[in-house]
Amino acid sequence: MSDLANVEHKGQLIGFSDKISDPSFAAYQKKSVSWSFIFAGILAVIAVVALPIYGEKSGELDWPQSLYYGMGIGGMFVVIALLQTIKRGMDKTWDGVVEYKDSYRLKERSRDGHTNYTMVYILKIRKDSGGIKKHKWRNIPGPYSYYNVGDIVRHHKGFYYYEKFDKSKDEQIMCAACMSFHDINKDICPRCKCPLLK
Repeated sequence: MSDLANVEHKGQLIGFSDKISDPSFAAYQKKSVSWSFIFAGILAVIAVVALPIYGEKSGELDWPQSLYYGMGIGGMFVVIALLQTIKRGMDKTWDGVVEYKDSYRLKERSRDGHTNYTMVYILKIRKDSGGIKKHKWRNIPGPYSYYNVGDIVRHHKGFYYYEKFDKSKDEQIMCAACMSFHDINKDICPRCKCPLLK
């Protein structure tokens, strides 16, 4: 790539993208909602079927209490999917700045007495409105490493991801929809087929 082309390319990587209005994002969100209800429905059916069987085999739950427990747990899965959908619908687009990030090793003892270490990654973003959005990941460094303190970011309604205002120094870009990482020169996410925001 020539120096002039490189400058033009980097210029395109500064600023928030309008590609978020591409129909593929709306289609992805619709598909995600459908899959969450399908998954919740499968778990609900498993609970309704499995608990009576467990109660019969173990003798710990009598009929029809085991059925009621199964229906209660199954209903809980459906309600969780419904609440997540409502929360996503009430979400808003907002801008902010990465204010703080840190990581540490968490020492944990397993049931068999062994000591395990888990990496914990913390990211805090100050919204333009003044509030703080905190994220914590366990053993998932990708999103944590992608952002730097001082980055201006935008949260797009209905998505977990934050788009960077300045991506000119990045070699990879994170997909706004499925949060997979790809070469910064790609225009479409190979995984979910949504445009990469740049």
